Amino acid sequence: MAELRRTLGPMGIAAKHIDRLLPRHESADNADLSWHVHTERQGLFKKEEVSTPATIQDISLEGALVEVQSTTTHEIGDKIAVRFRGLDGHAVIKHCRPGDDGTVLFGVNFQSDPTFKDAVNLAVGELRGHSAELTMAWHTQN
Repeated sequence: MAELRRTLGPMGIAAKHIDRLLPRHESADNADLSWHVHTERQGLFKKEEVSTPATIQDISLEGALVEVQSTTTHEIGDKIAVRFRGLDGHAVIKHCRPGDDGTVLFGVNFQSDPTFKDAVNLAVGELRGHSAELTMAWHTQN
């Protein structure tokens, strides 16, 4: 039984499949992301949507490393509203560390609907070079 646990990753998927499907890909153009999208009251009756600009340093099918200005304060476990390629989703903060030039790097897992996940899958496929093959392999594993 111990041998079986060593060869299986999360959810019983063989570890060799996870390694092949979930590598992080460096974002060549540092893809833009709207971080902490929310509505703020600007006056007595006026609300306005606000967010913080962020860049994706690297991305995988499950999450990303996101660089944000240090004025943003969040804790591990916080669920953040994000917007990527015009689609809204959510990400859970898994770790954070100081970055360069007054920024913070957040490691996040995406917790979103299928449409948002499809946009992430497409972005990873573009970086990897063959998105259809990657998406098909991912869906057969889940």
